[in-house]
Formats: sequence, structure tokens, C-alpha cells
Amino acid sequence: MDDFKWEDLDKDGLTYLMENRKDIFKNYQKLVGNLGEHLDEKTRQLLMLAIQVNSPSPEAIKIIIPKAIRAGASKDEIIDTLIMTIPVVGLSTVLKMLTFVLKELDLISNAYK
Repeated sequence: MDDFKWEDLDKDGLTYLMENRKDIFKNYQKLVGNLGEHLDEKTRQLLMLAIQVNSPSPEAIKIIIPKAIRAGASKDEIIDTLIMTIPVVGLSTVLKMLTFVLKELDLISNAYK
């Protein structure tokens, strides 16, 4: 511990947990995987997207959008999910996130051309 320096840690907390606290990360994945068991997968992923709209960390959307698409969500359903959050999070928040989501959708679309 004498040689420990905070700046030596990987800045990405997810990487840290996956490498150093695998049990925590596995339990988290199990918890999330069991949430909403009475919902179909597309609905679950669209709800996760709606919840993430107000997140200070939009990087989670890079994980959710492909999952939603694999579950059968269309581009319009993904955009509508964001639009539905306007009364809760506000127009300016949705507009910021929409720009990010559209870029992710374009990246995914271009990857399959």
C-alpha cells in the first residue's frame, strides 16, 4: 500500500470493477438481468433508455441502444422513448441526449452497411 497512488487507477470505474471486484460486477449484472421479469426484452431496454436520459453518464446508452435494437426496437421507437421523457427531465436534457443517441444510431447503422 505504500506505493499506492490514486492517479495510477484506471479512470474508467467499470474497468476497475470488472478487474478488481468481479463479484460486485457479476451481482450487479444478475440484479439488472432479473429486473422487470414480466416485461418483454424490448420494453425492458426502452425503459432502461428512458431512465438513462437524465443520467450524468450518457455512456450507458452505448450499451442500451444495441440491446434495444437486438430486442426489436426501431429507430423511431428509440427516439419516441426519449421524447416521452420530456415532461420529466425537460426539453433541453432530451435535446442534448437526442444528439448523442442519433450519433449512436448512425454508428450502428453504418456498421451494418
